This record gives sequence, structure tokens and C-alpha cells, in this order.
Amino acid sequence: MTQIPIFGDLLLRQKGPVLHLGVQLQNGIAHIQPGGAIRITPMEDFSMGQPYRIIRRENVERDGLMDRVLELIEQNSSYQLFTNNCEHIANYILHGSKTSHQLQAWAFGAGAGALFTRNQNPWIKLLGVVVTGTAAVCLYNASRDYAA
Repeated sequence: MTQIPIFGDLLLRQKGPVLHLGVQLQNGIAHIQPGGAIRITPMEDFSMGQPYRIIRRENVERDGLMDRVLELIEQNSSYQLFTNNCEHIANYILHGSKTSHQLQAWAFGAGAGALFTRNQNPWIKLLGVVVTGTAAVCLYNASRDYAA
């Protein structure tokens, strides 16, 4: 049986090594992508033909959620990887806090890569940081629990 998203659900789809997140509203999915600001789009635009997961949210407080969506739309802030990415937006809409656990996992992995390659030439060090950061995100997403 195919699950249909309802108001307040968290939606995820793979986007390279990371997950793209959005929140189901009455009239579409709220999300943000590089080069743009938050927008509300149909599922086809969010999923881009890719499979997606639905994380069902129970007891969603409709008014607070919509207040945060409208606030973000009014701010018209553009996508910023470190402060305003799709995970920041989804977490703010759902919980009132702009956090990105994928970005935190990448930073942790990148820091480990920098330590492991500290005595290498700069190109090897850069490669180590990128590879270990990306691996950390992939491992984090594979083990992530969205039950909360």
C-alpha cells in the first residue's frame, strides 16, 4: 500500500550523497533549493521523479507550523548551505529550530579527515576532508532515526 503524505509530514529524497527535505502542507511541499528561496511546490517538483520517503508526524500543531512557513516566505531568504539549507528549513517549520544534522555530520567527518591527513600535502588533505565528510553524511543518513 502506498502511503500518501498528509499535512505536517517530513518528506525526504536522495540528492547525491545527501537527503533533500521538505514539509507537506495543504497546498504542496515547502522546501528550498540552491539558487532560490523557500517555495511551495507540487510533489513532482519536489521529488524530481525520484523515490521519496514519508516520515509521518503525529499531533502537528497546524497554526504554529503555518506561522513559521509564512515567516520564512516573508523573509524571502535565499539558500545558504551553512545557515539556510533544506534541512534547516524543514526543521524550522516542524520544530522552530534551524538545524542541519547532515551538515553537523559532514563537519564531524571533515574534522576527522583533517586530523588523519594533517601531515599530507594540501591536495591530499583536501581530498581527505571531502571524502570523510561525505562518508560521515552517508553513514549518518543510513542510521538516522526519524521517529521523533
